[in-house]
Amino acid sequence: MNASPATFLELDDSAYTRRRLDLLRTRGSDRQREFLSQVRDSADFVEAFADVRRRGSTSAALAPYPMTESEYKDPPGDTEQDLHASWSALTPAVACRSAFWAMVTLDHIRKGRIQSVYLAANGGSLPGGAERIDAVLQDKTLEAPRRIDSCVRTVLRRLGGLPEVRGNRSVYVDCPFARAWWRERIVAQAAGGDDRSARQVRRVVRIHQTYWEKLVDRIVFRNSTFGSTNIRNALLRTLAQFLSANPDSDLSTYQSFQRLCRRTTAYQGRLEMSILSDSELDELMVAVVKNAADSTG
Repeated sequence: MNASPATFLELDDSAYTRRRLDLLRTRGSDRQREFLSQVRDSADFVEAFADVRRRGSTSAALAPYPMTESEYKDPPGDTEQDLHASWSALTPAVACRSAFWAMVTLDHIRKGRIQSVYLAANGGSLPGGAERIDAVLQDKTLEAPRRIDSCVRTVLRRLGGLPEVRGNRSVYVDCPFARAWWRERIVAQAAGGDDRSARQVRRVVRIHQTYWEKLVDRIVFRNSTFGSTNIRNALLRTLAQFLSANPDSDLSTYQSFQRLCRRTTAYQGRLEMSILSDSELDELMVAVVKNAADSTG
């Protein structure tokens, strides 16, 4: 039987928020340097948060296997599927909280599924977390405070998101574990149990990080139109089908995706789409996507 969402173990939100603010108070401070030294060792990093109060009683499941640094930074699609399955008991009310994902990440470090240095790694093929920490701590230039602060912010974003800087969207975008859950939730909702559609939508939400960020911004946070799950699902299904057949379309760029969302919102202004049936929505979205593609081509 799944645990009640209210019982999942997480950091106390107020205490954790104060800890983040304390770490961000002064660029390049001794406090930030000490923190990065703790990130360099997983046991020290876990201990650095031992005094932050906990709430709840039931730990969320761990990833089924240890992860490499590259797998953690940008999990492959099948890994994100496995992670989402591990956390099938979660609800959106839990999965949107930075304090919850920080606890999940700390548990993974404590149990050796990931190492704390992974949190400091830059994106892509840039140096890994350990190399980055060593480099910024040894930096004696005028840029050192900025680089140290940037590294601390990366760690906090990966740990559970950094709402103070980027709002709640940081949880969806910056924390790899949270991002995996939300991506797969959106995939499952849009696909409605159809495996082929799920594969197509999964490719869309994983085009690249900026595309995912714009998708979250447009269909999760600016939800005057996409507050209707049916409208969002119809758009994503249709877009996914179109890009599967037209992989070189400009609609695979985030700028064109934003224009597509604006067009959808304009249609909503003329027609109350939320009252349409799923088949009517799908038919309408085919026209919306085609018109958007023609206008960018």
